[in-house]
Amino acid sequence: MVKMYGVTRVYAGGAQALRGVNLSIDKGEFVFVVGPSGAGKSTLLSMIYRGTVPTNGQVWVAGRNVVRLRWREVPLLRRRIGIVFQDFKLLPDRSVYDNVAFALEVIEASPREIAKRVPLALDMVGLSHKAQAMPDELAGGEQQRVAIARAIVNDPFIVIADEPTGNLDPDTSMDIMNLLCDINMRGTTVIMATHNQLVVDRLRRRVVQLDEGIVVRDELRGGYCGEA
Repeated sequence: MVKMYGVTRVYAGGAQALRGVNLSIDKGEFVFVVGPSGAGKSTLLSMIYRGTVPTNGQVWVAGRNVVRLRWREVPLLRRRIGIVFQDFKLLPDRSVYDNVAFALEVIEASPREIAKRVPLALDMVGLSHKAQAMPDELAGGEQQRVAIARAIVNDPFIVIADEPTGNLDPDTSMDIMNLLCDINMRGTTVIMATHNQLVVDRLRRRVVQLDEGIVVRDELRGGYCGEA
């Protein structure tokens, strides 16, 4: 599903975010990416949806070398990748329903398809009763559920989650994680960057640890801390 070969990313000024990363993630896996701030977690995730490209190396997603995609092909890739951020990134002037529908509108889905898919996505995240609410009327966990509904409404093959529990309390964080696990159980690959030790230790999924841009640990059923 995702393969990286010798991926290095050097930013302006010479800062190295990633250094020779080799990584393979199979379809249907749930992978935590952990490490201190500045370790390269967000850069690694952004490589998958071509938010950035490597200075050196190759990134393959679903059998395609995303580094070589033409710009007009990038939106086609992103249609099949759901992205969830720490700060939700909801449109404040649109209802819950319209925030989720927006992900379909940008790909020019038909009104009939939107009317079919949005309720299904909201039902999956348990927010059917909040469809007409505005984002500022929701608790933080509910806002993140809306963001997840928006990420999955296109039936993606990968969900990328960058610190999705970073602004949430422990109980709400576990609710969000249970939802992501449910999505993964349906066959969607989930790749999540996190600092949340409680979540990682409790779920015991695959853990890829970065330190200064280098993969120092890749462990099945790992915890947040381990021998690098």
